[in-house]
Amino acid sequence: MEKKLTKRQNEIVDAALHLIAEKGMSNFTIRHLSQALNITDAALYYHFQDKLEIVQALVSRFESSADELPSRTGWAAVETALNHRVELVLDQPDLARVLFAEELFQKDPEVEQMLFGMMQRHHKAMLIHFKEAISNGEIRDDIPMDTLFRMVLGPLRLLIKQWGMSHGAFDLREERQKLLDAFRTVLKPPHRKEITSSFSPTSTNRN
Repeated sequence: MEKKLTKRQNEIVDAALHLIAEKGMSNFTIRHLSQALNITDAALYYHFQDKLEIVQALVSRFESSADELPSRTGWAAVETALNHRVELVLDQPDLARVLFAEELFQKDPEVEQMLFGMMQRHHKAMLIHFKEAISNGEIRDDIPMDTLFRMVLGPLRLLIKQWGMSHGAFDLREERQKLLDAFRTVLKPPHRKEITSSFSPTSTNRN
């Protein structure tokens, strides 16, 4: 779904996100969703054709939020993308138990393929920034690109998943910062003291 969602559609997507997070994908049905919203099935179908379109709207909304990020390149762009994911999850904790837990969708091939496509788009964008960072001398150049992608995105996804499963039992921003510090240490080029951080912990904290 490319068009901008209406207010009511966003409310439906929010309810769907919460339902999937609480009950799992197997219990995500139009009937259960309409009951959660206290509306009829017909009213729900007025806004979406089926549950697949609702999940597509959820994925599209998640991806489109990245379009609002400031334009950056190299390692600054990598950090901005990672910070953005954390802030999204802090705003909508259910994301941690849905979009960062792909095993929920293993029995739903269409949704699984949709999420895989999103992952591939993120992969393509991040590789561009990694190449920029290498060209700028910000990170080492002896790690294969795909391996670099997994080294950086994998730990962040695990961190977010652990935070979601623990129902926010630890400070996600603090642990994110530790992770970024570790990346700078591990990825700094030989003979360079430190990768400069573009991130100020107070710049994205929200009350």
